[in-house]
Amino acid sequence: MNIKEKEFKEVDTRSIDERKRITLGKLSKSYKRMRIYMNDEGDILLKPIVEIPATEVWLYKDKKALKAVLEGIEAAKQGKVSNLKIDEL
Repeated sequence: MNIKEKEFKEVDTRSIDERKRITLGKLSKSYKRMRIYMNDEGDILLKPIVEIPATEVWLYKDKKALKAVLEGIEAAKQGKVSNLKIDEL
């Protein structure tokens, strides 16, 4: 991510507590982890991240498989589904 190309706007002002913590409250939405960036001027950028189980990483590395899964999800959203009889496979 090229941080210099991103535009930021001020959204709130918070105080740092005696233990050097700052709360984000609703600003963090439902994210539990943040990647932290800091530049030479001391500006701090928090980028929300999500983690996935190691057993599922293969899907994100296999572009063809990921595309097929996303297409299947989109088809299901559009109601393009059919019944599968497993004993006939």
